[in-house]
Amino acid sequence: MGVTSRAATLALVVATTAAHAEPMQVVVVKRAGVMSYEEVAEEFGERCRVRARVVSLGDDGLRGLRFGVDDVVVTVGQEALDAVRGSRARVIPTLAFFAPEGLVGPPASPHPELILKVLAVARGAKIRTVGVVYGPRTAGVIAHATKAAERLGLTLVASPVKSGPEAVRALHTLADKVDALWLPGDSDVVTTQVFQYALRLQLERGLPLAAATRQQVHSGALVAADFSPRAAGRIAADLANRYLDGHTTGESPEIDLFSGARVTVNAVVARRMRADVEALMRMGARFE
Repeated sequence: MGVTSRAATLALVVATTAAHAEPMQVVVVKRAGVMSYEEVAEEFGERCRVRARVVSLGDDGLRGLRFGVDDVVVTVGQEALDAVRGSRARVIPTLAFFAPEGLVGPPASPHPELILKVLAVARGAKIRTVGVVYGPRTAGVIAHATKAAERLGLTLVASPVKSGPEAVRALHTLADKVDALWLPGDSDVVTTQVFQYALRLQLERGLPLAAATRQQVHSGALVAADFSPRAAGRIAADLANRYLDGHTTGESPEIDLFSGARVTVNAVVARRMRADVEALMRMGARFE
């Protein structure tokens, strides 16, 4: 082999080795300006062992951005997850209620038994039936919730709907049949108008409203059970670090995907509705 051939071969080996030595790309995809999303990104950035690239969704979404099979993409919120659907990358979803089967990440909401138990504790014997509206993609959650309600001695009156206007009509019908209302994290049908109508029923009919997020409690719902955004960022970073180390999610039993659940209570609404404050405090609820 001549000098030129040997040099060409060496250059090819060096280039190939360098290509394989390059670290995988770690990207955080989110909508800018949402406080909870920013908290996820900040916590992830502090705990991930490599510097992550942050991409904000705009009018063009992720146009022109391509992910490889070895890249790690952390999505924050449902919109971000939908934007990378079909990607070849290893996707870690956070704060998304509708994650495809097979993706692993911090859960968007605690098991429905928690929020139903909070409602039961808040109002005691005054609550026997809980009304809920939900869309097609939440059917599995409602199935679990129905069994959880039975264990707690409650009856879940569930109304499947396909749109926000239909959800409003269903809430109107449920108002005469139930003792409390629950709006799960179903962005398909639980629109701003649906939430506002549920708040109206809470005020005018005295129906306690259990919501999906702490922000909704700040807007007037009695209670909510959710996960801290920073807890989600921490879990996502733990998973990303394992990917970077060459592990799979099946090899990470030490990562607790269900840690960080919190219960938030609207203190003003709780006093007005004469909720059992002491019992809620014993559960670890935070009054705001």
